[in-house]
Parts: sequence; structure tokens; C-alpha cells
Amino acid sequence: MNHIQAKRGPLLDHLDEIESRCAKGDLSLQDIFDIFGNEGHYLTIMFLILPFLQPIPLFGLSTPFGLLIAVVAVFAYLKKPPRIPRRWAAKKIPAATVLRIAEGSERVFEKLSFILKPRWLHLFSQPFTIFSVILLVVSAVLLALPLPIPFSNAFPAWVILFQALAHLEKDGAFIIVSYIQFLLCLVYFAFVALGINVGVQSLSQYLN
Repeated sequence: MNHIQAKRGPLLDHLDEIESRCAKGDLSLQDIFDIFGNEGHYLTIMFLILPFLQPIPLFGLSTPFGLLIAVVAVFAYLKKPPRIPRRWAAKKIPAATVLRIAEGSERVFEKLSFILKPRWLHLFSQPFTIFSVILLVVSAVLLALPLPIPFSNAFPAWVILFQALAHLEKDGAFIIVSYIQFLLCLVYFAFVALGINVGVQSLSQYLN
């Protein structure tokens, strides 16, 4: 595919490499993770966070997924290779299937390239990197809370999604968007905590 070089980012380059590898035969999950390198962590995070972007909380599912996202985020910060179970790593995926996914993803990210592109790269160096991983871990822990309350999954999930997109395309603007979303998330959970506290006090007074 022909792309406008000025709008290309690391994710599109990786997708191009996957398309080239598909011409040589089927790929394993490990092959795909090797192509993405440390960015494979953020692919995993994106995959895990997708079910929680809607307002209805997935009670019982958010806890294990949230804790797993927190662990993956720490591995990403430490620049440790993505770890997947050995039996999954060797699993072959038909080249035609991988090619369809890669080309579909490439079309989507090309359309997003006018807002999602490499910029403000200083936001991917210290002290911003440590702040971003803290933000990711805190958001993942909030996601893990078993709260059957509308948007209790969605607010931290969007923080995590913006962080993942930012790191996949090295887009500092999305880092800033994630910071803003994180503030909104904290406000939301502050109101939730206040509401729970008022409810507990009212119930206590009623029982007494």
C-alpha cells in the first residue's frame, strides 16, 4: 500500500511488515509479537480493554482483566518482552487470516492518521513515562473494582485505551488526552465513593 510518509507511524510500519511476512507463509502468535516488539504489550492491553468501553459494567470479568492489564503495563514500562503461554506462542494462524486483519487495521489507522500520528515525543521520556505507567496501573485497579455501577468500567477503560493508542503510534497528544480522561475518571470515582459513604451512613442511622 502507498502511504503518505509524513503521516506514517510505527504501527503502520509494523502492519506493513506483517503483510510482507504473510507472503512467506503462516505466522505464529510469537512471530506477530516479535514484529511489534515491546509495543506488543500495548496490543495486548488494547485487546483486553475493548469489552469495557461501553457503559454497562462487566461484573466478574473486569477484576481479572484489570489486574492483568496492570501487570502488562508494568512489563511494558520495564521493557520486558511480552510473555504469552508457550502453547499459544507456537500456534500458527493462517496467513490469509492475518493478512485480512492487518489490511483492515491498516485502513482504520490510515483513516485515523489525521489525528493519530507521531508527535510530542518528549512525553515518552522521563518523568512522563513513570507518570503514565502509574496512571495505567491505577486505572487498571479501578477497572478491577467489582462495582455494578454504570460507567464504572468505561471511565478507566478509556484512559487505558488512549494510553495504548498513544504508545502504539508514539502520539503525545493522546497521552495528554489520557491525562484529561484520568482526571474525569477520578472525579467520577470520587462521586461514587461519596455516594456509597452517604448510603452507608443513612443505612446505619436507619438501623439504629
